[in-house]
Amino acid sequence: MESFNSVEAIITRIIALNHAWKVSRETLGAKNDITEAMRRQKSSWQASLLRFHENAAYLKVDNDNTDGEVLLSVRLHSPVNINGVLRLDAEHIPLRIAKELFSSYELESLIR
Repeated sequence: MESFNSVEAIITRIIALNHAWKVSRETLGAKNDITEAMRRQKSSWQASLLRFHENAAYLKVDNDNTDGEVLLSVRLHSPVNINGVLRLDAEHIPLRIAKELFSSYELESLIR
């Protein structure tokens, strides 16, 4: 059985929260308490992945996102099989949120 805090379990949680956040944002609106709670929870799990599994993931600026704010892709060093799909990332985190979750030193060391 997979550990609650394994890389695969954390990535599965991040993906599920990202999908739920998007549905909530479309249905309830971006400023809804439930929508914001899901976004915060997703970001918290992304921070846990980056902090406690430092050999598994890093941040990369998403230069393809030209609309809106700067996004960071949570990239995986090695592909991970999640529900039969090989994942190379654990979704995106806006730079403004990453600045809230990490010290400037941490953020500098995580971005490649």
